[in-house]
Amino acid sequence: MTVSTYLKRSTAAFGICAAGMVLAPAAWAGTSFDDPPPSCVPIGLGDATVEAETGAEESELAPGTVEFEIDDGAGTGANVVWVNTDNWRFGTVMLTPQGDEAEPKATVASGPGHVMAAVYGLYTDAEGQACLLLPGVNTAITVPR
Repeated sequence: MTVSTYLKRSTAAFGICAAGMVLAPAAWAGTSFDDPPPSCVPIGLGDATVEAETGAEESELAPGTVEFEIDDGAGTGANVVWVNTDNWRFGTVMLTPQGDEAEPKATVASGPGHVMAAVYGLYTDAEGQACLLLPGVNTAITVPR
């Protein structure tokens, strides 16, 4: 994938995320991407879910950070674009297999506040099946201080 294509896709996903800012208020930590949920074409995500966790739910996370993860061991190719609407920090991160279960995940230093994110990409699941991960949005991430 060229840098230009990557930037275009990241910008599009960021736009989707930014559009969602006016649609839902902040809620709680440990939320899933379900507004709309991501979908994998043509194979689907099966029972796998994409989640965002904060220090309020995972004690090993540092204050002001968000961990994005897919509970599908060893999958690759998912990206998350995020924005903190309280301090306007934003970024894009690729989820990579980590830990004993090799779940795709990434941790970002968003700072405390309301974070919105979109997940997208050319995803290959744990069984080696490739699919287009259509964007899923999460507008309910609250990062504690």
